[in-house]
Amino acid sequence: MSRISKQVTRDRAITEIMQSLRRVIKSLQDYSQKVGSFFGVTGPQLWVLKTISESGSLSLGELSKRMYLHPSTLTGVVDRLEKKGYVLRDRNAVDRRVVKVRLTSKGNRLAKKGPNPVQGRMIYGLRKLKEDELSLINQSVEKLVEIMEAQNVKVTFIFDQEK
Repeated sequence: MSRISKQVTRDRAITEIMQSLRRVIKSLQDYSQKVGSFFGVTGPQLWVLKTISESGSLSLGELSKRMYLHPSTLTGVVDRLEKKGYVLRDRNAVDRRVVKVRLTSKGNRLAKKGPNPVQGRMIYGLRKLKEDELSLINQSVEKLVEIMEAQNVKVTFIFDQEK
């Protein structure tokens, strides 16, 4: 293959990668805007409500494991949902450090009528991959994080701009 052909192939690959990333980001953004305009919560907030609704009540640790997030990432979202009257925190009478989050009737109604979270679709798809496919995607995404020098960027929910 000539040098020019290699460059065209390389340029095309970079273009395709950028387009694919834009599609993923746009999909997440569109979903969150749709949920916000129709339901008055952000996409991530609805995802939390749906995840809690599957179990009845969960500790923040259990919730974070089910959502593949760090507990500190969820704290602010749960705070906002509590202020809106969608969730309640219940402290264990014996061990006050144990706090479970449950839906209020208002939160339960929203969880039932809201659409399934787009993040859940991604997680479901990733779970279906073979181990070698999952490993390849993981390595590629880690390389993108390195390229963007984003290793130390504080991770928050995507498109949860509500304060």
